[in-house]
Amino acid sequence: MRTDTSSMKYKGSLSIFFSASVWGLFWIPLRYFDESGVYSLWAVAAINFAASLIAIPFAFWFAELKKGDIKWLFIMGLGMGAANIFYFAGIILSDVVRVIFLFYLLPIWATLFAKVLFNVPIGNKRMFALVIAVIGIWLLLGAGSWPIPQNIGDVFGILAGMFWALGLTLMRGRSEMDAFAVSASALIFAFVMAIILGSLIHLIAPDIQRAAPDLQTVYAIILPVLAFGVLVLWPTMLGQLWGAKFVAATTAALLTMSEILLATVSTALLGASNLPLISWIGAGFILLAVLTDLFAGQENEETTS
Repeated sequence: MRTDTSSMKYKGSLSIFFSASVWGLFWIPLRYFDESGVYSLWAVAAINFAASLIAIPFAFWFAELKKGDIKWLFIMGLGMGAANIFYFAGIILSDVVRVIFLFYLLPIWATLFAKVLFNVPIGNKRMFALVIAVIGIWLLLGAGSWPIPQNIGDVFGILAGMFWALGLTLMRGRSEMDAFAVSASALIFAFVMAIILGSLIHLIAPDIQRAAPDLQTVYAIILPVLAFGVLVLWPTMLGQLWGAKFVAATTAALLTMSEILLATVSTALLGASNLPLISWIGAGFILLAVLTDLFAGQENEETTS
């Protein structure tokens, strides 16, 4: 039994690591879709819809859409779906590395949400992490008088981390939720919300969110979108959700940071990131804050167990 448990932890860790690594390269196809005329949030809606075409049948096939889980599937789907669209739109509309580091402030947001919603003590180490995170944000966003996002993509990066953290906080104690059902719910919510948000932004700021693509553009891009959604987005989302069932939350969070490595290396090689040195220093502070928060959480788990 102990050997089986160790084996599943190992497989779960590998699943999270490699799935998250692939997400570090998502900016490449997403920007390709955007440059092909399926602009920002329309591209996000398209890939989530494509992935849902396989996610929903699998959820039904494995009988994972249970009546008793509807409320929690709604909550998790809403949180993960919102995080999904903000994250993907952010890496299209802003500097990839900056958005990813802003997203990875999510453990800090989770700490604050846990305090506000459940009165979970923060502790000295996590308070230190919060201070370091604020310094990191200030430096990452240009070391101005206030940590002001430089564009809407930066705002989306921050919101993505907040929504993901809120979803995780509200889902405390619901680790038994099935990966197929959760992924299907998140993809459907992301598709619907991307359409709504894209329409609203197009009305308010058409220079940021241009009009929906015409049929000719859709026909030209439909196969790559379907291939990405079905063969890449859904499997890697499923891989992270499945793997998280077998490893500690702190370990899972650390493993997902493989995404940062792949994103940083790929943007550097392809010249897609133009962060100044001061922003890289800020990114380092954010990484330090996240690691401090994660290890503080691990110590708390060991103390209470």
